[in-house]
Amino acid sequence: MSGEKTLNAAILAAGKSKRMNSRKSKVLHKIAGKPILFYPLTVARGIEPHKIFVIIGGPHANDTRASFDEKDITFVEQPEPRGTGDAVMRLAPFFEGTKADLLVMPGDAPLLRVETAKELVKFHREKGASATVLTTELPDPTGYGRIIRSSGDRILMIVEEADAFPEERDIKEINSGIYVFDTEALFRWLPEVRPDNKQGEYYLTDVIAILQRRVGRVYAYKIQDWTEVLGVNDRRQLSMAQEVMERRIIDKWMERGVTFLNPEQVYIEYDVELGKDCVVYPFVSLLGKTRVKDGAEVGPNVVLKDQEVGFDEKS
Repeated sequence: MSGEKTLNAAILAAGKSKRMNSRKSKVLHKIAGKPILFYPLTVARGIEPHKIFVIIGGPHANDTRASFDEKDITFVEQPEPRGTGDAVMRLAPFFEGTKADLLVMPGDAPLLRVETAKELVKFHREKGASATVLTTELPDPTGYGRIIRSSGDRILMIVEEADAFPEERDIKEINSGIYVFDTEALFRWLPEVRPDNKQGEYYLTDVIAILQRRVGRVYAYKIQDWTEVLGVNDRRQLSMAQEVMERRIIDKWMERGVTFLNPEQVYIEYDVELGKDCVVYPFVSLLGKTRVKDGAEVGPNVVLKDQEVGFDEKS
């Protein structure tokens, strides 16, 4: 029974970050003032898991560990970059003799919402699934693995773009790299994955076809908002993710009673707090833990970092 299972989360953060052309890990680059890895960790905590695992490796492993040295995180090392399937296999010893579900997320996908993750887990458990893949349709699916469906919500397999036939590349529904697995099925059949692909890596995606063949009950959970699955592999995608996150932050504050005279010309970071009936003028940047009290006006052409702005209590 799914109710007897623990729920756990794993975040894959062992990549080399080659395309960022950077001296630091991709997951430590910032969006709205927070490292990219902060966001999947926030999602993981939002589902209230039994354990959170972060898989690290490569030249930036120690930097990632040091940046997120928090008690609720279990770091697991992947010594060699042998692919996502090998990375997840490192978790097998933690699940021996247990009944569990495991949410697996990329460390470079900062836009997934907690609500979506909860719905994914709920869908997975209601289906009694061995695996559930979060999918969506992209206007341009280039670079993503394509979903090959069976019938209804069932998945036959996932084909990586490098290994796809032309007709498979025409498919718009993509693999987000976000999954929920029944760990008993996952770790029983994951060793069947082989690195017989153009990258010579153990793809976690390959276990989907294996599970479908061996035990069945492999499903797609498709969402409409494709921005939630956008990954960050290079500086252009970093800019796109920043744009989406900035829009979300500003929308949140408008819903809470803040006026932006020109929201497209304002930059606000994640930890900023704004009071009701604030007015924010164009060309304003609010950074760090800046707090603006009720009714205050900010700008134009103002940059504030870790500042407190507004009227004192007597005024």
